[in-house]
Amino acid sequence: MKKLLCASGLMACLATLLIGCTTTSQQAQRAALVHQQNSDEAAKRGSYGEADKEQRRAQDAHHEAVVKALDEGKPLPPQPAAGDKPPAE
Repeated sequence: MKKLLCASGLMACLATLLIGCTTTSQQAQRAALVHQQNSDEAAKRGSYGEADKEQRRAQDAHHEAVVKALDEGKPLPPQPAAGDKPPAE
């Protein structure tokens, strides 16, 4: 009985983690565009270290969006570029 309770508790925790981390390709692409905008703003202020970090986050989020788009069978989203703005919610 104790093993059964532990196993069901573990499964519940894993399911909660998986549900909490699930995003769509559109959500990941929007995050990429937000990071790109943050990078642009930081570069305008002269905070090049912060701009570099945000640029890297934009690239990582775009990679996630591409992987998810492939999994979803959707067209690949374009790579964010300087000046791109995220869509309004």
